[in-house]
Amino acid sequence: MFQNQRLMEKIKTNLVLMDKMILFFVYSLVTISTIFVYSATRSQKFVMQNLIWIGLGTFLMFLISFMDYKEYKDHIWKIYGLSAVLLILVRIAGKKTLGAQRWLKIGPFQLQPSEFVKIAIIVIIAFWIVEKYKNGINNLKDIIGAILPVVPLIILILTQPDLGTTLITLTSFVFMIFLYGANMKPIWIIGFVILLSVYPVYKYVLKDYQRTRVENFLNPEKDVKGSGWHVTQSKISIGSGGTFGKGVLQGSQSRLEFLPEAQTDFIFSVISEEMGFVGSALVLFLYFFLIFDIMRISRMVHDNFGKLILYGICGIFFMHVIVNVGMTIGLVPVTGKPLLFLSYGGSSFLSSFIMIGIVESIKIHIE
Repeated sequence: MFQNQRLMEKIKTNLVLMDKMILFFVYSLVTISTIFVYSATRSQKFVMQNLIWIGLGTFLMFLISFMDYKEYKDHIWKIYGLSAVLLILVRIAGKKTLGAQRWLKIGPFQLQPSEFVKIAIIVIIAFWIVEKYKNGINNLKDIIGAILPVVPLIILILTQPDLGTTLITLTSFVFMIFLYGANMKPIWIIGFVILLSVYPVYKYVLKDYQRTRVENFLNPEKDVKGSGWHVTQSKISIGSGGTFGKGVLQGSQSRLEFLPEAQTDFIFSVISEEMGFVGSALVLFLYFFLIFDIMRISRMVHDNFGKLILYGICGIFFMHVIVNVGMTIGLVPVTGKPLLFLSYGGSSFLSSFIMIGIVESIKIHIE
C-alpha cells in the first residue's frame, strides 16, 4: 500500500513538473490536425485512426516523460542495435511504395522505422559528444568524429531511399554542434564540397523519381498534368485561401480531389485554403513557440547530454516545418516529409510524441 502511495505521489510530482505550455502547443496542433484530416478526407475512419494514434502517442509521451533521460546512457548500444535491426528489417522485408522501401507491415498497421531511428541517432550523437569531446568540437576532424558512429544508420536510411529523413537528420546534427558551441568554420568547407557535388549526385546517385522531383521543383509548370501536378495544385490551394480562407470544410481543392495526399504531405495546403493567411500564420506561430519553449528548457539544463538532445529535437521539428511548408509553396522539392503533429500518419505522430516525452523527461529531471 505504501509503495502504491509513493508511486502516486511520484506521478503527481512529475505531472506538476511537466512543461504545460509545450503540452498546450502540442494539443493545439493535434486538434487542428483532426479537424483538417476530416476536411481533407471527409472520412470518419481517418479521423478515428488519427485519434487512436494521438491516444497511443499520449500514452508513450507520459510513459517516457516519467523515465529519467540520463538512463539512456546505460542503454545506448541497445538503442543503436535496435535501430540497426529495424533498418535492416526494412531492407529485407519492408514494403515498397513509389520506388522506396521504407515501411514495415505489422498486422493491420504500417510503421516507418526511420521516423524513430532519427530520434535514436540524436540521442546516440549526444552521448558520443559528451563522452568523447569534453573539450569541445574544435575542427573538421572533431565534426567528422562526432557523427562517425551513426554513419552506418544514416547510410541505411539513405539507401531505402529516404533522402528527406537523411537531410533532416544531418541538419539536426549541425543544429546540435552549432548550439553546443562548436567551431563552425569547417562546415563552410563541407558546404563547398556539397555544392561541388550537387550535379554528380543529381546525375549518378539520385533515383529516377528523385530526379523528377528536383526537375518539378525547378519547373513544375513543365508537366502540370503529370509530375508537376502536386506542387501546382498545392500553390492553387494556398493562393485561393486569401487572407481569411474559404472556411472549414469549404476547400474545393481537397474536396474535389485536385490536391493529392491532402491529409498527409499537403495538410498545410488544406489549412491555407480553408483558413487563409491568418490560419496558416497561426499554425507557424504554434511551431515557433513549441521550438522556442524547448530551447527555453535547454537553457535551464546544466547537463550537456540533455542540452544536446534538446538541440537535436529542435532541429528535427524546425526542419520538418521548413521542408514540408517549403514543399507546399514550391520552395523545396517534394520529399514526402510530414508536418509533425498535423499530417495524418501513425509513425510521424508516435515519433513526435516520443520526442515531446523526452523533452518533458529532461524538464522533470533537471538537477
